Amino acid sequence: MQRIALTGVGAAALLAVIGCGGEEPEGGGALPEEETAPQAEETSPTTTTGDAEVYVLNRYGDENGFDDRRPTEYVATEFTTFSDMEWREWSDERARGEGGLLGTWCMDQECQNDPYDVEVELGDPVEADGTRYFSTYTITGYDDDMTDEVRRALEGADDGRLEHPAAR
Repeated sequence: MQRIALTGVGAAALLAVIGCGGEEPEGGGALPEEETAPQAEETSPTTTTGDAEVYVLNRYGDENGFDDRRPTEYVATEFTTFSDMEWREWSDERARGEGGLLGTWCMDQECQNDPYDVEVELGDPVEADGTRYFSTYTITGYDDDMTDEVRRALEGADDGRLEHPAAR
């Protein structure tokens, strides 16, 4: 699959999408684990099995990214962002949730203003510097408004791969 480089306009638009609709953690980085996990657990039902010490590298409000679990706002790759996420499960092998999906691949459809409703599963944990990260995502349920053309654009954008430190 061919990667698409963001131009100045595309990068600015992506940053505008990323910067909208949420507050950055104080200090610009991740909040301590004990502050982030309870908030997510209070807002959505979850099932946890094993030690559930698997994270995602989230670039929401921080271009360098930070370790996160059960993020409500999740910048997964330079092309794809999940918003208003509610996680039903976060285990040591997979995470399942639902929320909005948007990215550079759907800007022509103005998805930054009206994200597609999706169900998503994160999987394939990999280890980097002693920390485990989910490395893939699969959309398991699509919004009725999401055309086959838009689905192909999503798949072509990052092929279901999540950014993580081991991939750098």
